[in-house]
Amino acid sequence: MNYHDACVLLEIDDVLNIEILKRQYRRKALQYHPDKNKSVDAPEKFNNIKNAYEYLLKYLDNPIMDEEFTNPFENIVKSEYTKILFSFLNNILGTDVQYQDIKSRIFYVIVNKIANCCENKACDLLEKIDKKLLIKISDFFFKYKDIFHFSDDFLKKLEDMIATKTKDDQCIILNPFLEDLFENNLYKLSENGNIYYIPLWHHELIYDNSGSDMYVKCIPILPEHISIDSHNNIHVELNYNIRELWGKNSFEFHLGKNVFSILTEKLKFRENQIIVLQNQGISIINLDNIFDVSKKSNVVVYLQIDI
Repeated sequence: MNYHDACVLLEIDDVLNIEILKRQYRRKALQYHPDKNKSVDAPEKFNNIKNAYEYLLKYLDNPIMDEEFTNPFENIVKSEYTKILFSFLNNILGTDVQYQDIKSRIFYVIVNKIANCCENKACDLLEKIDKKLLIKISDFFFKYKDIFHFSDDFLKKLEDMIATKTKDDQCIILNPFLEDLFENNLYKLSENGNIYYIPLWHHELIYDNSGSDMYVKCIPILPEHISIDSHNNIHVELNYNIRELWGKNSFEFHLGKNVFSILTEKLKFRENQIIVLQNQGISIINLDNIFDVSKKSNVVVYLQIDI
């Protein structure tokens, strides 16, 4: 085992810290845990993942294994797989603003039933919960389906539930430009005689529209080398030849109408590196006040230098 092989096994890029290491270990361990993954090579892959995790812990000079686990419902954690799963969920639900509102006792009970091969009982519970919470949980399950090992039947039932509960709802998709996000622009939407002002830096908002729900999704139009994550951080891929940077004090790049500058003295002499421009991105989503623009996200630059 070496550093490169360990990072490849855990799907970790050049940026390594203890939080990223633990998150990736949990995810890959759940994906290949022999209790759920019945493929022939799952046990070997699971052991390799554990070995990679232990190697990188030593590399970071951190001997603490992934044993810390704070869960208000300790009585439902019974197996190694479930313990890793709930540790992973606590981390995701505590950091991803998109899913913070699904962290509840009912969610943990549903997950526990799924983890213990009781998908039918989980479906019974999902049928009874509020539509908005069901949609959030469904979105979460589909996003992380590789670690839950759902049956096709369960996913089909989940899709049918959503279709039944949202048959009278309306979905509107807006496609703002990057400039709209940096300028905190609002979109004036008129529906059924009602006026709504949509903050375009949000990903999805739900409005009561004359008795039915109206879902407004903001999907920005972005160049291929730019993406925006759930925290509204902007990820930018840049490629330069070393001759383009040699002898310069700085180099610039554009995000819409905004110009960003990076000092060449901050760069390392290697082909791939990541530069984080703190608090220089778009407004961070605040679900308690959807028009709040006081906090800004980061711009994360993935720089490739052809040497």
